[in-house]
Amino acid sequence: MKAVLKAVALLIAVIATGAATVALVKEDMPDLAMPDAPWVSGSVLDGSVFYTTDQVIESGDVILDEFHFKDGAFQSAMCQIYCDFGWSDYKTWQDGETLHFYAVTRCPDAPHTVAFLGTVVDGKLSFAGTWTTRRWYWTHQINVIGEGTTTPTAAHLAES
Repeated sequence: MKAVLKAVALLIAVIATGAATVALVKEDMPDLAMPDAPWVSGSVLDGSVFYTTDQVIESGDVILDEFHFKDGAFQSAMCQIYCDFGWSDYKTWQDGETLHFYAVTRCPDAPHTVAFLGTVVDGKLSFAGTWTTRRWYWTHQINVIGEGTTTPTAAHLAES
């Protein structure tokens, strides 16, 4: 009888440990999606640099960034500094006076993906973004919103 009780106790321990392991593995979170629209390869914003002030939704932290558009490609200065993301293709579509853009950047050395979805109206850029880090055992996502113009703010100039 003791052998049966030990076997049952061992089985319960194994099941409980397995359940705890499964509970630690989080489901994946999707990147900020590109909505259905008549998207075309980017070029409309080529030559533009937008100086943005961004806010991390989860923490309230404020980040100064620069969005560069060149030769059909997009680059966030902060992503470049953080992980050498490089240049990524961007897409645009026009809706009246509103130019929509979408870009996804990936870090070549770590599991980071950053997606940007925004608009430009009268020289003012507004955007939302997700920074997603995917590891086999968890996915972590940071959400950001921001806005900017082609004219650097005093804070941007002070950081230069």
